[in-house]
Amino acid sequence: MAPSRQQPSDRVLIAGAVEDLPEIHRLLEDLPETAYGQVFVEVALEEQVRILPAPPNVTVSWLVRSERPSDVPSLCFADHGEALAAAVLAWTAEWCLADSEPTTSVWIGCSDSPWIDQTRAAVQVELTAAGQDVQVEFGG
Repeated sequence: MAPSRQQPSDRVLIAGAVEDLPEIHRLLEDLPETAYGQVFVEVALEEQVRILPAPPNVTVSWLVRSERPSDVPSLCFADHGEALAAAVLAWTAEWCLADSEPTTSVWIGCSDSPWIDQTRAAVQVELTAAGQDVQVEFGG
């Protein structure tokens, strides 16, 4: 993620899956205490949830796939990346308003999910269309 402790972005969105936890942990440790934003982490099971070192104004939300239904009828619970994609798109719809914050730094992991491939493109388009200075980095 481009911002440093000396130059934080106005807002951050960090999204990934359990395999991205080392990078998410590092990104959070590098954020200044004044950072604000959202972290979404998708895991398969509740047992994979843990405490992350987020600044006070950065919310960490855990998306447990085994507790969520899938949009794919043949699946018992959410597919890898499905819940994460839905959360990121909902966040984008809420925060990507014209003339809102000037800078949003976005890091999206879960690189092996087709759900996330489509979501990355949509986030870039939505933030740019809202006139925001956006920095999107992809993990993986």
